[in-house]
Amino acid sequence: MSLAYKFGSATEISTSGTPMTGAYANIVPNPDLTWETSEQLDFGFDARLLNSRLGVNFDWYNKKTKDWLITGPMIAVMGTNPAAINGGDVKNTGVELALTWNDRIGKDFSYNIGVNFTYNKNEVTRIANDNHYIDGPGGVLSQGTEFCYRAEEGKPIGYFYGMSYSGIWQNQEQIDAARAAGKAVLDNAQPGDCIWDDWNGDGVITYAVGKDADGNDLCDRHEIGNPNPDVLLGVNLGCSWKGFDFAVNGAGAFGQQIMRSYRSFSDAPYQNYDTTIFNRWHGEGTSNTQPRISATGHQNTNWVSERYMENADYFKIKTVTLGYDFKHIWKACPLQQLRFYVQAQNLFTITGYTGLDPEVGNTAGGSSWASGIDLGLYPPSRTFLVGASIKF
Repeated sequence: MSLAYKFGSATEISTSGTPMTGAYANIVPNPDLTWETSEQLDFGFDARLLNSRLGVNFDWYNKKTKDWLITGPMIAVMGTNPAAINGGDVKNTGVELALTWNDRIGKDFSYNIGVNFTYNKNEVTRIANDNHYIDGPGGVLSQGTEFCYRAEEGKPIGYFYGMSYSGIWQNQEQIDAARAAGKAVLDNAQPGDCIWDDWNGDGVITYAVGKDADGNDLCDRHEIGNPNPDVLLGVNLGCSWKGFDFAVNGAGAFGQQIMRSYRSFSDAPYQNYDTTIFNRWHGEGTSNTQPRISATGHQNTNWVSERYMENADYFKIKTVTLGYDFKHIWKACPLQQLRFYVQAQNLFTITGYTGLDPEVGNTAGGSSWASGIDLGLYPPSRTFLVGASIKF
């Protein structure tokens, strides 16, 4: 018999009565939850040299975040959302260097140059469970895929976890020769499939996570990329001459990878592809990077692998501004400034990344500690502005 409860009463009534709206806990409580804390050791100096034309700012830091807050795993039979837990500790170590130069040439021309550089190393130092790692949710890259990122002790936070491959099987003779030589080959391998790497060297291609009786990892998935950039770079250039001013601002990131998938289902052959599908394998010698397409689900698309991953170094010209202050020629102007300007924002990006925008945020992965996952987020618009700056 189906049961319902009157709100505010524990009296059971049958479905022939009038059921009322009730309430239930949205998440499981965690009485052991604490605030995450940060400790940072920082050494640095500021200097002005050469009659204050040269500025130098240097910092070395070691930041430790303890008991970082994450959403814990929860089995479906609990019937509610998982609780927040203290997931572990993370360390960031690096250096920041900023150089500026301000100078004049003659009476009317002045210029400035600024460059800032940041190097950062990210490492998870503790995971608060027996496995010493936490996996992200499945179905992030597309429906039908397993998790693609992980937090693990001794590794960068949110590193990409998947299969690597060494090309594409070009013909059946190549597959048969590999088997005869004792190399690990999937039973259903055929020309056009990925040549999966036997990463753990056990002679078997294994995608499922697991360990043997001795605790050795049976899975051939491993760290295939890192979404955390090694280096951040910023550049600011500016000059002025007889009322004119010109400025360029740029920023870039280097040493990171991105996982990219613009398809909702990994095994749906009739969904739209991007233009990389034109480089797929469709006969011997046609491709050694992009596998064949098939009418059914297959490891080539269902398995999280380097096929989804790209290097994502980039440098962006963020803004370019040209202005003129008419007070320079209108000496009797009662205003402090009468400046008109034109500005271009997000003018262009220098990158080898084939997606929409290599500057990917950290919201697409479904976890607060995920980053570098591109599911087709709309890129910033290129904008052109005409404006005035008037000061009384």
